[in-house]
Amino acid sequence: MTLENLNLVELDRQEVLTIEGGGWTEWLASQIVDNWDDIKKGLRDGYKAGNK
Repeated sequence: MTLENLNLVELDRQEVLTIEGGGWTEWLASQIVDNWDDIKKGLRDGYKAGNK
């Protein structure tokens, strides 16, 4: 028996992530990559402020 016989379709990776709620990890990774310079500056500034 195949999926077609059961009138089912196979989901692609993005559809599975959307349904299972796993898309937030990809969103977070893209935000880190897109904003790395600002994140690095914020971490550096915070480190310097804590070590005065």
